[in-house]
Amino acid sequence: MSKVILKNVCKIYEGGVKAVDNFNLEIEDKEFVVLVGPSGCGKSTTLRMVAGLEEISSGELYIGEKLVNDVPPKSRDIAMVFQNYALYPHMTVYKNMEFGLKLRKYPQEEIDRRVREAASILGIEELLDRQPKALSGGQRQRVALGRAIVRKPKVFLFDEPLSNLDAKLRVQMRAEISKLHVRLQATMIYVTHDQVEAMTMADRIVVMRDGLVQQIGNPLVIYGNPRNKFVAGFIGSPPMNFCDIDVLSEGGKLYITDGAFKVKVPAEKAAIVKAYMDKTGKKSFYYGIRAEDILDQKSYAGTVDENTLKANVEVVEPMGADTHIYADSGKTPLIFKLDLEAGLMKVGDNVPLVMNVGKGHFFDRDTEANIAELL
Repeated sequence: MSKVILKNVCKIYEGGVKAVDNFNLEIEDKEFVVLVGPSGCGKSTTLRMVAGLEEISSGELYIGEKLVNDVPPKSRDIAMVFQNYALYPHMTVYKNMEFGLKLRKYPQEEIDRRVREAASILGIEELLDRQPKALSGGQRQRVALGRAIVRKPKVFLFDEPLSNLDAKLRVQMRAEISKLHVRLQATMIYVTHDQVEAMTMADRIVVMRDGLVQQIGNPLVIYGNPRNKFVAGFIGSPPMNFCDIDVLSEGGKLYITDGAFKVKVPAEKAAIVKAYMDKTGKKSFYYGIRAEDILDQKSYAGTVDENTLKANVEVVEPMGADTHIYADSGKTPLIFKLDLEAGLMKVGDNVPLVMNVGKGHFFDRDTEANIAELL
């Protein structure tokens, strides 16, 4: 079993700086878990504690069934892939890949078999006699992956391994690592600040901020049901729109307004908002809605009578299959998407938009929690 369990794990540096606070997570055997968050959120520190490169201040860490708090890195049966590849520049690719096995005194026949098997999996057989300086960034990262694969560890750890690559190569390597996970059926823990990497690769995402876990879950669940305003804004591209709104009750209906626009809340969402208002007495919220849930009136198939607002187009970003439009509704900046055929707006246009209010989320102004989570 290659299960990894972190129980109430904390990391406190000198001066009382708490880098990781009460981290709890159970990673199943063969699961691919991604720790994601902005710089300084504690994700790399958490990974380094799993690797044994950082001492755990408090809490318990298990790999398999074994408590490993005081077990040195070399005895944890893990393999780590770093951002900077960490290859020995004076060694060939073959020697880089065999180095760890030689230290562990594997028979040369077994070493050769493992190195060539890993090279075949990664498509780098023709590179085995080259030195790292003769390789591209993507090839170096494949060698770093190969060096981890030959070890056949219980757990693979990845610390932002793609951040030094160009955009096209990052996309390619994302797919390669995902295929590698399926092929090896290994437990993998992956750290990144790139939420697109997290969304596309993970079985589960752990969103972190300031050393604290904000939400853990399936990527699509987190995308569709963010626990708080931070998660809602961090996960998703382009980022979620946020409006500072008041809720009005008129004629048995609920409306949201930021002072410049006023749109109706559909019945199902209105029931949630009303229940929270009755419970707390609050009538002001942060309202979040994703770009794909704001449409120009021509593209919207539903009723538009009480869902429309006007916005001035400020920036047009053609993205190929769709176009991102940055607009100003009078008080709140908005980002929305149009498909290629509809994306013919120009800077300065004043356009009617339809806000699909039922798809959005209401966040408490004080705690920034999603009110649907608090009922």
